[in-house]
Amino acid sequence: MLVGRRGAEFRASTPLVILLVGVVIILYILFLPPAQREALLSGTEAPGGIYGAGGGPVATGTGVTLMDKYVGTLLDQGPGTVEHSIPSTTVFTAVNTEEVKFIDSMLVKKGAFSSQEATLTFKADPTLGKNYLLTFNVDAAKGPLLISLNGHPIFERAITTRSPEPIKLPQEYLRTDNTLTFHAGSASWAFWTANTYELRNVLVSADVTSYQDSSSEQHFTITPDEYQKMDKAILEMVPQCDPKKAGRLSVNVNGQPLFAGFIDCGVLTRQDVAKTLLNAGDNRLGFTSNQGSYTIDRIKVSSVLKQSDYPVLYFNLPPDMFEQANVFAGRVVVTIRFADGNTAKQGAIVVNGYKDTFQTSDYYYQATLDPNILIPNANSIQLIPVNGALNVPELRVELLG
Repeated sequence: MLVGRRGAEFRASTPLVILLVGVVIILYILFLPPAQREALLSGTEAPGGIYGAGGGPVATGTGVTLMDKYVGTLLDQGPGTVEHSIPSTTVFTAVNTEEVKFIDSMLVKKGAFSSQEATLTFKADPTLGKNYLLTFNVDAAKGPLLISLNGHPIFERAITTRSPEPIKLPQEYLRTDNTLTFHAGSASWAFWTANTYELRNVLVSADVTSYQDSSSEQHFTITPDEYQKMDKAILEMVPQCDPKKAGRLSVNVNGQPLFAGFIDCGVLTRQDVAKTLLNAGDNRLGFTSNQGSYTIDRIKVSSVLKQSDYPVLYFNLPPDMFEQANVFAGRVVVTIRFADGNTAKQGAIVVNGYKDTFQTSDYYYQATLDPNILIPNANSIQLIPVNGALNVPELRVELLG
């Protein structure tokens, strides 16, 4: 009896349970966003992203225009930097021992009744030459030999070898035009004799610095569009050198000095380059060393582009329209009209911070906004170009009933 009574009660409550489940399902469907409700009822898949629908023919019908704006041309910002790789280069100053003045032979003597001296003139450039030396061979020698430079005595003694050590010419006595004077010393008490020197291969030499390969110039090109967007540039390089021999390295851009000083060998160096030093078109990057050798590796000039600010527009969705879009059958539709058709256009629409991309080759692109991303009253919308510019004569937002 107990079992039979419970079975009868269950059979009596079954229609009520079915009715309650049906009411819950109907209420659930009514409160779904329009796009999802339509997709559920029609059996199609609801589109993703921030849009309830996108692309296709332009929607028509009566509605309320929430915003209708001219946008104009939006330029694709592209990458944040444009890099220009430049081949490695080497600059060095060579120091070579060079002949300054040479005389094949000379004779000097000093006696009681006669004397003979010899002179050698030469030019010197202290900025290019250092370590000036006098060398010669001796065929005959008697008594002391006296040598003076521009009137300053620099040597006075007897020579007993055929190839004496080089005589250093003091840097402080050197001028642009110089004179070496050779004398034989007096014969002292043996006045009837004469002191004589016969010299051969008389040579003045110096260590001369050659700057022939001390400078190098490289070129790179900046396009007009890149120059227009540029904020500044950054030069990167790695100078390879011997720290014990390296001197000052100077860097210039289009002939204007950028950097000059001692630099760390083997270390990546970065230097900002002002836009005013650069040109739209060909640009010259120069390196100069005043001492030692530099191999400049991994040279790169990166143009840092300005950040573009795309306009943010606003449309008003009053509370009653917001309710219509969320509860009833209203749809908030965005329509983009382009200036050209039959060309691929890519971009993104950002509504209240929610972003989704689009791609079309038509004159129009239309999307239905998901009601969940809308808010009562002021809503923001922004267009951002991708992979090329967008020319938008009209951006319209409507509430379609």
